[in-house]
Order: sequence, then C-alpha cells, then structure tokens
Amino acid sequence: MKKLSFSLFNIFAPVSIVILIILIVVPFKLINLEQAQRIATWQKVYNELKYSFELVNLHEGNIIPADEKDLNEIWYKIIPYLNLKSPEKINLKRYSYRKMNGSSVKKNWQFYFTDFYETKSGLLLSFKENHSEIISDKQPLYFLFVDINGKNKPNRIGQDIFFLSVYKNHITALGEGRTHARLKANCSPIGSGLYCSEYYLLGGSF
Repeated sequence: MKKLSFSLFNIFAPVSIVILIILIVVPFKLINLEQAQRIATWQKVYNELKYSFELVNLHEGNIIPADEKDLNEIWYKIIPYLNLKSPEKINLKRYSYRKMNGSSVKKNWQFYFTDFYETKSGLLLSFKENHSEIISDKQPLYFLFVDINGKNKPNRIGQDIFFLSVYKNHITALGEGRTHARLKANCSPIGSGLYCSEYYLLGGSF
C-alpha cells in the first residue's frame, strides 16, 4: 500500500506542477497576444492618419495656418479628412483612461483630453493645443488623441491609446526623436506610456 501511495505521489506531483505552470503562463501569453494585435492595429491606424493629414496639408495649403489660433476652426478644417461618424462630439461621461503604469490622468496634465469624436472605423479622437511655450518649430503645435478600440477597455495609454504630434505641415507619433532607451523606459509598466506611440512604430514590443 505504501508503494502504491508513493507511486501515485510521483505521478501527481509533476502533473500538478505542469498544471500550475500552465495556469501562470497561459494568461501572460494571452495578454501578450492581445497587445501584439493592438500594436499591429496602431501601426495600421498611424499610417492611415498620416495619409489623412498629408491630404489636409496638400489640399488646404498646410495643417496649421500661421495666422490661425482658433482651435475649433483648425479642427473643423481637419474633420472632413478623418472619416468621422459625425462632426459633432459624442457624449462620453463614463469614459476615462489611465497611464500605462495605472496612475490616473489628472485634469491639469497636458495629455488630459475631453471633447471626443468617433470615426466610422470605431476610433475615438480628440484634438487639443500644446500649452507649452513654443520656442522652436521642432515643438508640436497641437496633439491628437487616438483610442484605437473606442470606448472598449483597457483604455490605457500605450495599450490602446496613442498620440500624434501635429505640426504646421506634418504629423509624427509622440516621442519621435527620443532615444531608444528613453522610449523603452517610458513605454514600460512603470512609465506613462506616452512614447509607446513611437516605440511600437520602431518595432518595440510590449
């Protein structure tokens, strides 16, 4: 009887360990797969938005006119190129988002956005002025918020939320020009996730 008990233990112990490993590893594999899919979606969306803003620049002379300071006037000039469901903002009282590290987005932060619009493909967009002092043409004049899966979760910067820097006659992903090390540090579980917008375009992974 003792030999039988010992044999059963020898069988069940390794099996239990294997099951435990599967229970731990599989969820992480699924999370990584989901994020890989989001990264691929962001790369596609970025290229589509870049093309849209190239059309704005081509047809309107530039994206941001030098003598135009009215946010609404600039936004409504861009809207026809963004394939929106409606030119009117949508009601998103229950919508909120967080930084990549899980911390909340405060109202006084540069990347706190309101006034959302929905595209026909399901993106959420928002547009706002860069409130930093502009002392160089290397600084963006405006920012564009992009949630690639709309109101659906996770609603986290660097996971499904990304940003574009909007200049007078072109756009870039937020973070362009930063070193690879800085992009990677920001696009990590301890960072805000802002520079994931550029990091993922360069081949960085979650």
